Amino acid sequence: MDLPYPRLYLRMAIYIGATLAAFVLAGAAILALIASYELEGYVATRHSSLGREAADVLAMGGQPALQQWLAEEARIPPDVSVFILDQASQDIFGRQLPGEFANFVRSYVVTPADMSESNYRPLRLAPQLVGPDGQVYSFLVLPKTIGIRGSLSTLLGLITVAVLVISSVAWLIASRFGRPIGELQAAVRQLASGHIDARVPTTISGRRDELGALAADFNSMANQLQSLMDSREQIMQEMSHELRSPLARLQAALALAAHHQKFGDTERAQIEREIRHIDQTIGEMLRFSRLNAPVTVTHRLIRLGKLLRELVDIEEIEARARGCRLELTCQPDMQVIGDPDLLRSGFENILRNAIRYAPVNSCVELKAHKEAASIIVQISDRGPGIPNQYLDRIFEPFFRVKNSVADTSGSGLGLAIAQRAFDILGGSINALPRTGGGLTFIIKLPAADLT
Repeated sequence: MDLPYPRLYLRMAIYIGATLAAFVLAGAAILALIASYELEGYVATRHSSLGREAADVLAMGGQPALQQWLAEEARIPPDVSVFILDQASQDIFGRQLPGEFANFVRSYVVTPADMSESNYRPLRLAPQLVGPDGQVYSFLVLPKTIGIRGSLSTLLGLITVAVLVISSVAWLIASRFGRPIGELQAAVRQLASGHIDARVPTTISGRRDELGALAADFNSMANQLQSLMDSREQIMQEMSHELRSPLARLQAALALAAHHQKFGDTERAQIEREIRHIDQTIGEMLRFSRLNAPVTVTHRLIRLGKLLRELVDIEEIEARARGCRLELTCQPDMQVIGDPDLLRSGFENILRNAIRYAPVNSCVELKAHKEAASIIVQISDRGPGIPNQYLDRIFEPFFRVKNSVADTSGSGLGLAIAQRAFDILGGSINALPRTGGGLTFIIKLPAADLT
């Protein structure tokens, strides 16, 4: 792999571990500060009572009396330890101070005697006791739990345990966030290598966080790609079928003409008809392909009434040939912003479709009106109509209703071209069954803002 997952995990683990360590250190510092203030108050309280008593004993009997007093454990509260140090920082009983506390005593506790006349001389950290012979002693009252605080080995052990715990927790958190990224990366690479069915597992895409949303978006994108690929394959099959059928008829007509060794008007008309059908199909295939590629749209102010009137005049000839008529109702001042070629192509395909299926002596109606910020165009016919279950599919390329008695001379791309053209222009199209039979196409386009 170009970017191994452990590298990502390691970076995340370091960031998370550093954050956790910072919180731990900050908490420890706060606790230490609180403990320091509590210890000072605790020691000061004990010093004020035990210290004065020890000073009185020392003044009356010297060091031997002080040792005897200290040996009487009943005098000493059970939660404290009392140390009396000489000027060499040695306990008068020869006891060892807890842990590394002796270094602290040498540096900050044992200090030269001050010039106070009293033999009890309280300092901030430890009071001093002065014997009859002028010998100075440091009087320490420590909580019995102080030993663990002064033990270097214990401190190192705690630090080691803390590092291990923080590292483990950081790695677990990093793995939890990094594993979905690895799953997503694997799916992306599978898709890039041609496995169009690659998806991120639902255990990842179902998460209710940003990673889950990203995985769900990837799956949605992959579904759309697969749909496009399937649609392209289907279109290719339909294109082959649409071209194969007229080519087969053309080949049959040529073979029949060669067999009879004649080429009359009937054969010529059939061949010309099939050639026109092939040419129309290829032209619409190319047009549909161009519309599905990136399109450069030329936006112009278009008078919709004029454009529809021109289309009606052109298609009137075809309508008369089929025995129907066209009727346009449109306000002359309606205008839209868009590409005239796309707009013409969309309306042309819908209008031709309506004429193709319109029965004899019927009327194909075109009505346009403005509605809020949109222009609505309705094109209605009295043809056989479409079953409701197929209304959403008639805009698919090459779609034809099964068992339909309708004319199949078209290429099957006209409605798909119209829908794509209106989509590009920011509009929409849908079909509804018409009361009394037939079909109504409703085209919605954004009206031009002339303010």
